Amino acid sequence: METSTFDPTRGEIGDLDSIRRSGKKLRDWFLREKRDLPFRRNRTPYSTWVSEVMLQQTRVAAMIPIYETFLQRFPTPSDLAHAEEEEVLQYWKGLGYYSRAKNLQKGMRKLVQEFDGVFPRSLDSALSLPGIGPYTARAVLSISYDLPFAVLDGNAKRVLSRFFLFRGNISKSDSVLQEIADRFLDERHAGEHNEAVMELGARICLPARPLCAQCPLSRDCLAVREGVQNEIPVLEKKIREIPLGIRFLIVRSPEGILLLRYLKRRFFKTIFSLPFDWEGDSPYDSDPIVDLGIEFSNTGSVFKHSITHHKILGSIWESVIDSEEARRVEDRLREKKEFGLEWKWCSWADLENGFPSSIAKKIRRELSVSERELPGILRGKNPSENRRAE
Repeated sequence: METSTFDPTRGEIGDLDSIRRSGKKLRDWFLREKRDLPFRRNRTPYSTWVSEVMLQQTRVAAMIPIYETFLQRFPTPSDLAHAEEEEVLQYWKGLGYYSRAKNLQKGMRKLVQEFDGVFPRSLDSALSLPGIGPYTARAVLSISYDLPFAVLDGNAKRVLSRFFLFRGNISKSDSVLQEIADRFLDERHAGEHNEAVMELGARICLPARPLCAQCPLSRDCLAVREGVQNEIPVLEKKIREIPLGIRFLIVRSPEGILLLRYLKRRFFKTIFSLPFDWEGDSPYDSDPIVDLGIEFSNTGSVFKHSITHHKILGSIWESVIDSEEARRVEDRLREKKEFGLEWKWCSWADLENGFPSSIAKKIRRELSVSERELPGILRGKNPSENRRAE
């Protein structure tokens, strides 16, 4: 009988027959108890790839309606590869972390150009695609092709750490945990096995107060045997939350609402957004905030928002300018070549598409009236008439 044993600080594997029995229990539980989720109904490599990228740093409930709409609009790799980037970002709205969407599209373009739109079956080829890392590559290959690759996401790390009594810091131990995952993998049913591990972590083997009484592996779990399931896995200390005040600046002209994009800023690097600057103390004063050279007035409207570990209190400021002032603003922006600045104008009604972030929705909700006009803008007139009326 083949055996393999890890040092207690690294995990204890045990005999392979026992591992296989545990794997069968887990798969039987999954086939009986798995959730009926849209991305499980059509497990093509494309749909699996899209779903796995969307689920990174996003809850399933929030992801599902966006996933369904996204696949309706971009049903094939070719559809996504040939779409305009701005449209892709619009359909990604609500998920955040827009670099994921941009990398996904880059990956699809290479898939279409170099692999005829067919996801490769080798791990090395899969990893050659932009936006594909070890987890996503293994997930697509195992779930869609049933190839024998074990996945290692946050849920899997937690399940494996408890089951095999791995006492190391899971954020710094991917190589060891991958070896454990590879040993635990049911190669005959790789896709279902991986989904079962992740499902167990999402529903039963929770980060705090795991539901061990409902777990199909509780009798075999080494952490449960030693009564340390609430102490494992070992995590790094939680990053403290950073309070941050941000002024969002609405520049309204006859051309529309001004939006900016440039990579040399901390937030919204990959998308167009309203101009903004810091309010109060900020740890990021070195960020290149663009001075537009115009005066703004405070609307008095505020809202709350979170970006990673930042707790943002946003305030909304506005300025109404004419076409001549708008040209001066554009000239000023052209002078900021070192920022790599891009700008465009969009309508107030189209702000949520031009600035594809839930922040845009919050700002419109704070300011909009039934006519969907900004405070301070006279009703029933076009922007140039508004300016003359003032």
